[in-house]
Amino acid sequence: MNDLEKQISELPVSFIGRMVYKYMPYKRQVIMANIDRVYGERLKDVQKKHLVMAYYSHLFKSFKEALQLRFMSEDALSKLVEVRGHENMLAVVAQQKGVLVVTGHFGNWEVAPIGGVLNFKEFQGQFHFIRRTLSIKAVERSLFKQYYQVGLNVIPKKNSLDKVCAALEQNHAVIFVLDQHASLANRDGIAVEFFGEKAGTYRSLATLSRYTGVPVIPAAGYRLPNGKHVLEFFEPIPWKDYGNTAESLYQNTLAYNQALERIILAHPEQWNWMHKRWKLKKHQL
Repeated sequence: MNDLEKQISELPVSFIGRMVYKYMPYKRQVIMANIDRVYGERLKDVQKKHLVMAYYSHLFKSFKEALQLRFMSEDALSKLVEVRGHENMLAVVAQQKGVLVVTGHFGNWEVAPIGGVLNFKEFQGQFHFIRRTLSIKAVERSLFKQYYQVGLNVIPKKNSLDKVCAALEQNHAVIFVLDQHASLANRDGIAVEFFGEKAGTYRSLATLSRYTGVPVIPAAGYRLPNGKHVLEFFEPIPWKDYGNTAESLYQNTLAYNQALERIILAHPEQWNWMHKRWKLKKHQL
């Protein structure tokens, strides 16, 4: 058994994870197809099955943690999350031009960000996620109440440019979630390799890095075997010019995708495998 096979075989699988796989295999075909794209023949079928069960186990544990989060004090939550690589954030903050962060659907999407920002008291109110907001504002505020309480702000994805620029001008951090499909039809996305296969990827992050000169910091939350969580900021990716706009946007976006790949491979059971990441038709490639 090689190192990769050993890594996958040792991922934790709960009783619930096995039961969901066997009796309630929600989106199992999509999950397995994505795993096949990423790992191909490097994993045997038995290890791919184990990864699916580990992923279901992770989802159930995340749901349980999300419920516990509602009854947890800020002090307890901050102690549950360890922040690593904060020096990477501080180095970019020191440039006084704002911070661009790239991340994906990793770990527990509530515990790590909320607990992590509680360890950044001086930066509370200075983190802004770009995402689609719910049309019913009361539901939006209720579901994301703890995000707002700890100073995690949201910039609605539609017509977001002005608010993003305003946040950067205040030297705040703007967080882009880059691991979901972006349509090429409306020029939101460009076709860039993700695990060796072209995928629609948002061009906005690279465009902003180009015009502002601000490097992009990859970030991820993930759970440790002991139950604690980590919010980690990795080495910044500076903008690189490749001679023309199209090639420069492509190459820099590729670097962001590759950073996300490394994060996924380090904790593969904690990525959102059920999203249809690869949707491009052959004529779009």
